[in-house]
Amino acid sequence: MSNKRRKKSRPAPRPSGYRDPKPAPARKRGILDSMFAPRVPGATSMPRVRTAITRGVVTVLGAPTLVVAPVLYLLLVWLALIAAGYQGPFAPLANLLALPPIGTSLDASLATSLFGLQGGLFGILIFLVVRAIVLAMLTAAIVEALEDGRVTRACLRRGLRALPVTFAICIIGVGILTLSSFFGPLLGPGFGILLQVGALVVAVYLFTFALIIVVDEGRTLPESLARSIRAARLPGTGNLTLAALYVVPSIAVIVAPGKPGNLIGVNPTIGAWVFAVLINLLHLALLATFAFRYLSVAHEVPEPRERPPASTVRGRR
Repeated sequence: MSNKRRKKSRPAPRPSGYRDPKPAPARKRGILDSMFAPRVPGATSMPRVRTAITRGVVTVLGAPTLVVAPVLYLLLVWLALIAAGYQGPFAPLANLLALPPIGTSLDASLATSLFGLQGGLFGILIFLVVRAIVLAMLTAAIVEALEDGRVTRACLRRGLRALPVTFAICIIGVGILTLSSFFGPLLGPGFGILLQVGALVVAVYLFTFALIIVVDEGRTLPESLARSIRAARLPGTGNLTLAALYVVPSIAVIVAPGKPGNLIGVNPTIGAWVFAVLINLLHLALLATFAFRYLSVAHEVPEPRERPPASTVRGRR
């Protein structure tokens, strides 16, 4: 064994004026990063689709406010449309409380019917503002019913806080409808319809949770949208299937012939009123379904990771 000590290597002398480079600040992940990031591995405890739908129906029917509000809102909207010159049909109002972008497609058709093609571009903003307010209040009431078992006046404050996000989601719905209607005809009748339906499914799949997130957690618009995408893409949850099960029947309500209230006129039959009320209650129950599923796994949705520095500042040579 040699007793000689090893000489420690010394770093090379630095040139005069040299400064240690400062690392570039880490950039936070944005909405597109969350959308295209790999899925989080593992399984979640999100309730099954059938269980969640059952809970959604029970939540709506168990809260008198959630049962009475859609009926009164439907009546007020119909009277306002008649006063503005709308002559029917009454059946499309079955999607009055549909989630965006299904509901925003109804807003676009009503605005066009009342104000024409050019005036409808501005008139739709009125419908979107009303939809955003109603959607925010109903979402807040549903979240409170799921968390506390009852609906109180406190949900009004939470609903007002959610208005920017609900309005933004309505605008996103209009944008998705516009893009799909523009590119759909270019692909032909078959692929065009698939593109339009697929766009609606993807929109419901990715952005519906944002309504619940902003009400429950009070996050900002970018955070709510990004977290909604991460929650939707949790593995093993069946969220895409649920979105498809929601969108396809909602479209069938619009295009199905022979449904009650499908004729022009300002005096809907009792059957038309019953049909519209029931479908709107189902829309509300599906919103409660999405809320129940998210609240069950909110603690499992990962927070975004910060990006590593893209590059570091190099010293002078």
